[in-house]
Amino acid sequence: MFTTLPAILMLVVGLFTLALAVLRRRQSGRSPVVLTYGDDAEGFAGKLFRVIVAVLVVHLLAIAAFPKAVNAALGRIPLLDTPSISAIGLALMALGGGLTMLSQWAMRHSWKIGIPEKQDAPLVTSGLYAFSRNPIYVGMVTALIGTVLAVPNVISVALALSAWISISYQIRMEETHLSRAFGEAYGVYCRRVRRWA
Repeated sequence: MFTTLPAILMLVVGLFTLALAVLRRRQSGRSPVVLTYGDDAEGFAGKLFRVIVAVLVVHLLAIAAFPKAVNAALGRIPLLDTPSISAIGLALMALGGGLTMLSQWAMRHSWKIGIPEKQDAPLVTSGLYAFSRNPIYVGMVTALIGTVLAVPNVISVALALSAWISISYQIRMEETHLSRAFGEAYGVYCRRVRRWA
């Protein structure tokens, strides 16, 4: 059961995100997915994000379908390979996934995947965003830490570290965009609310 739950949790978050993107597109007539494909820093970050997500999906599905083969090929980190740590990891994955979905929903029409060319939605500063400027990313990082604990192998660790770097870079690009778009109002928000939590 522990081998399939990480994939199920990841698929729930993925399907929720897809359903929300479809809903927001129907409501506004525009896709909330605005990741670019260019050769600039934003395009590179978007490509890296896609690769990390794709590898995570394949990795967790492979573990669900072929746990013995994956464990034989990759091994497991002995210090983390206990049922209690796996249970903690699954709990963190569920908590992080839940926070990610709740945070996406709370942004309403301001929610985007990527940085829009033109800021056409208000700055969200209430609800979860009154405690963290980036609760979606807090949820994602929590889920990734949970993945390392639930599936303690070198790929999980590499994905978590890669995602941390990618997310940290993405946050800074978003901050630059939001600062340009909202000016002093965003500056006041940044002074009041921390980047992570």
